[in-house]
Amino acid sequence: MVADKEIRDVFQRNRGATKDNIADGLEVAGASYVFLAGHLGLIASGFWFRENEAGDKLFRVASLSLEAQLFTEATTGFVKIAAGRSRPNKKRGSLSYRPFKNLSFDRSFPSGHAARAFTVAAVFADHYPQPVPFLAYSAASLIGLSRIYLNEHFSSDVFAGAALGFVIGKALSWRHQNPKEPWIVLPMLPDGGKGVGLSVQYRF
Repeated sequence: MVADKEIRDVFQRNRGATKDNIADGLEVAGASYVFLAGHLGLIASGFWFRENEAGDKLFRVASLSLEAQLFTEATTGFVKIAAGRSRPNKKRGSLSYRPFKNLSFDRSFPSGHAARAFTVAAVFADHYPQPVPFLAYSAASLIGLSRIYLNEHFSSDVFAGAALGFVIGKALSWRHQNPKEPWIVLPMLPDGGKGVGLSVQYRF
């Protein structure tokens, strides 16, 4: 958060028509409905060719990635409400926080685009060899950077979203590879919406 203003200023000083068009395209590519549609398409393709080893793997990985995206969407939404940070384009500064002021997901911290992009990247990187990990993380990074460039998020929002998404993607990927693991960690919103946290379950 220390360098939020400086990083934002650097991006805003280097705006241009071509760059704007690229950033706008990345913004759309990182939207939740685009990821959802992509997952459904991959799942359908994998199911259609499920008798083939590659098709069966695609079906399983895309299904896991969809689960991870939904988990990330919920977690990110809870944190946005809990933090209540204003977006940079509201011009209230990087320290404008209004926790639980209203139940709107249109908040700055963390970046939902970065979170879902890195969640999906982490899942696919865990199951496929190069160049898939390189391409997945590169695309996720560009989506995250586009949010700073378009002045929709501070750099700390994007970093936090990327870290959150990466952890969720890795955790769920590991969870599916270790189905007998008794520990289960899930996000939770206490009754009355007065907080946000995690629930930890242990199966005996």
